[in-house]
Amino acid sequence: MKKLLSTILLTTLCTPMVVSAEGWSGQGEAGLIVASGNTDSENANVGLSFKKEGELYQHELGFGLYRASNNDVDSAESFNADYTIKRNLSERRFVFGSVSFLDDQFDGFTEQLSASVGYGYKIFDSEPRAWDVGIGVGYRDTNELIRLDDGSEVEGMDLSGATLVLRSNYRNKLTANTEFIDAFVAEIGADNTFVENDAAIVVSMNERFALKAGLLIRHNTDPAPGAEETDTISSVNLVYNFN
Repeated sequence: MKKLLSTILLTTLCTPMVVSAEGWSGQGEAGLIVASGNTDSENANVGLSFKKEGELYQHELGFGLYRASNNDVDSAESFNADYTIKRNLSERRFVFGSVSFLDDQFDGFTEQLSASVGYGYKIFDSEPRAWDVGIGVGYRDTNELIRLDDGSEVEGMDLSGATLVLRSNYRNKLTANTEFIDAFVAEIGADNTFVENDAAIVVSMNERFALKAGLLIRHNTDPAPGAEETDTISSVNLVYNFN
């Protein structure tokens, strides 16, 4: 049910922008992953990201799918979708609104839907570096997914509640064709704190294609029973630029 509601919400928010595609840029990527933590396995991942920047507003939309298998027997899957809108107040100050959906079989939680609003500040906003940080409040709707010894799964505790949200987005152009990017988000709640950090090195081969080596870390302070606190996903992807 949450997956359906999140899909409807994201579609409602994004349809007006997709219809007017002018000014949008985007990337698609695919590659091999190695996961460690709750699942030790190797398989593939795909992702899409889109961005539109204007004088007052900036839109960011992303989708990602990680699928892992262990000796073709056990498998796990992680799907995420997120949308963020920023409204500039000045050259450095902005406010933001964000909604995200995460269905992650790796971490013991299922169909996590989060929404937040807040205030942000651009620490750097010129070549070769760009860095903005933000703080806000939000609400997270999530449930535990408990895996039993016989392999079946049952719903656990309802961990929904208000959150304090911290955000950071950093980019640094190291050379003419090499860039380091890092995206951080923390959702601090009474029952569980969720932290995600997505770092990558991107090397452009030409205007359309690039190679990307990334490390995604997800951490829950109070994971579901039988699950570990931290999952890491390392990936090497081929990136295609649509713009």
